[in-house]
Amino acid sequence: MPKEDYLLKYLEKLSRVVAAMLGLREKGFPEDALRLADETYNELLNIDLDTLSAMSVDDFDRIARKANYNSTYLNALAGLTNETAYCYAAKDEIIKMRLFSEKALLLYLLLNEKDKTFSFEREMIISDLKVMISQTK
Repeated sequence: MPKEDYLLKYLEKLSRVVAAMLGLREKGFPEDALRLADETYNELLNIDLDTLSAMSVDDFDRIARKANYNSTYLNALAGLTNETAYCYAAKDEIIKMRLFSEKALLLYLLLNEKDKTFSFEREMIISDLKVMISQTK
């Protein structure tokens, strides 16, 4: 039971982080949102934002599959990664935006593999990510 409580609290924290990042980005502070993302990735994956941005999608895929996150956790991580991409877009850092969009797409596709429940919202996010990626190549 304590492990489940810890996971639930961590998922709630991730949701609050994504909401805070969105708020910061919308107020014109994407740098602050990215600092928050950096702290969260360090805590979650023991990887800083720069290392994660330099990591290939294949390496990121191996890490995500090896961790074998449940669908709820994977959804939260995908949301964090997607919001990170939007923060880089707000800073006009198009290359980093594309790199995080590719990683977010990977996580949402992995989530589709794990969670067999159809999600219209998730499919819209996947579609948007594909458009963002194709426009920056």
